[in-house]
Amino acid sequence: MPLRFQSNSILFKTGLIYLFVTLLNILLFVLMVFENQLDLIVENSVLNAMHKGSSLKYRIDTIIEGKRKLTPVTINKILKEAGTLAINTISLFREDGKVYVAIKDNRRIEKDEATLEDLKMINMAITKRGFEDKLFYHKVDEKKKHIALYVPFNFELDKIGIAAIDVAMKDIDRQRGYLYRQCVIMAALIVFIHVVFALILTKMFIIPLRNLMEATHRISRGELDTRVPIVRDDEIGQLATSFNEMSVALQRMRDEAKGANPLTGLPGNITIAKYIDDCLAAGRIICVLYCDLDNFKAYNDKYGFTKGDEAILYTRDCLMTVAQRKDMQNVFVGHEGGDDFVVVCGYEFWEAFAKHFITTFDRGIYQFYNSIDARNGFIESINRQGQRQRFPLMSISIAVVTNKTRPFRRHAEMIQVAAEVKKYVKSMDGSCYAIDRRQGSVSPTQRLRQPMPGA
Repeated sequence: MPLRFQSNSILFKTGLIYLFVTLLNILLFVLMVFENQLDLIVENSVLNAMHKGSSLKYRIDTIIEGKRKLTPVTINKILKEAGTLAINTISLFREDGKVYVAIKDNRRIEKDEATLEDLKMINMAITKRGFEDKLFYHKVDEKKKHIALYVPFNFELDKIGIAAIDVAMKDIDRQRGYLYRQCVIMAALIVFIHVVFALILTKMFIIPLRNLMEATHRISRGELDTRVPIVRDDEIGQLATSFNEMSVALQRMRDEAKGANPLTGLPGNITIAKYIDDCLAAGRIICVLYCDLDNFKAYNDKYGFTKGDEAILYTRDCLMTVAQRKDMQNVFVGHEGGDDFVVVCGYEFWEAFAKHFITTFDRGIYQFYNSIDARNGFIESINRQGQRQRFPLMSISIAVVTNKTRPFRRHAEMIQVAAEVKKYVKSMDGSCYAIDRRQGSVSPTQRLRQPMPGA
C-alpha cells in the first residue's frame, strides 16, 4: 500500500517531528564541532605566534646582553633577527611609549610615539611580566587575522623596552575551509543516518500500522478473509496475530450463520443432515463415511490449538484431494466439527475413496511432528486420567454406513449405526476402515467387514 502524506495522519505527524529533531541535531552538532575546531585553529595560530615571540625574546636578550644599550647597531641586529623569524611587522618601544623604530611589511615607517592602544598593550605586557612572570602579552584579532605580541626586554640595567610584533594567521582561511567541508560532510552523514533510521522506523512501525488500518477497513467492508502478513515476535507481531485471530473468529461466526464449519469452510451439521436426508428421500444408494482423527486430543495438548487446527485443515485437504479425483463422482465432503468429517458418495466409490484417503493422510501426517516424535512414532502427553502416556501418531478411523443393505429413513438412524462401527474401527491400530453390511434390524451379532490397515 503506498504511503500517503495527509496532514492528520500519524505518518505526517511523525515525519514532521522527526524532521525537526533531525535539523536540531544537525544544528547543535555542527555548531559544537565548528566552535570547538575553530578554537583549536586559533589556539594553534596563537601557539605558533608565541613560539616566534619566545624566539625573538631570546635573540634580543642575547644581542643586548653584552652591550646593555639600545644603539642603532643593536636595533638593526634585532630587526635582522626578526627577519630570520619571518616577522615582517615590528616596532621597538620604550616603556614610556617612545618609538625607536617601526617596521611594517618590511618597510620602515615614521612613528615617534606609541598610540593609546599600543600604550595599553605595553603596560599590560610589563604588568604580566612583573606580576605573572609572563614573557609577553598577546592579543588576537580574528577579523584582521593577525596576532599582536608585546615582548618586554631589559637594556641599560634598569630600562625596559618593548618589541611589538604582528604575526599573520596565514593558514586560518585554509583551515576554516577544511573545517567547513568537515561540517558539511558531518551534516550529510547525520542526515544519512537519520534517513536510514527513518526508513527502519517506517518499516518496523509505520507500514505495519498502516497495513493493520487498511485490513481493518477491508474487514469493515465485509472482507472477513483479510489477513495481515506480519510475522514477528514483538508487540507488532502479536498485534497482527491477534488481528488475524479476530478476523478468523469473525469469519467463523459468519460461516456458522451460513451453515459452514468455521474452521474448514466445509458444510456443517445442518447441511450434512439435509444432504443425507435428501439422498435417502430420493432413493439414492449411498455410503456415508464417518471419518475421525485418532489421538488428536493428545496431539492438541502437546502442540497447541494452532497446530491442531493445521492438522484439521490438512485432513480437509486430503479429503478434498481424493474427492476431486477423476475416478470419483458426486462426492460430498462435510465437517461435523472438531476432528469429525463426513463423506457421502455412491456405493461403488466408498472403498476406493477410503483407501486413497488413508494413503494420502498417512503419507503426509509426519510433517506435523518434530523430528524426534516423528522418528519415535509416538508422543508423550497427559491422558484423561491426568497421567503421562505414550500416544501413537495421528491416524484415521473410517466407519462406513450404507443404505444398500438396510433401508434407512433418516440420517439420525445412520449415525446410530456409525457409532457402533466407529467403536470397532478405533479398537484397531493405525488408520483403518470398516463398513456395516448388516441387513434388517440392527443386531450386534451381525458381521462387520474386517478393517484394512492403513498404508
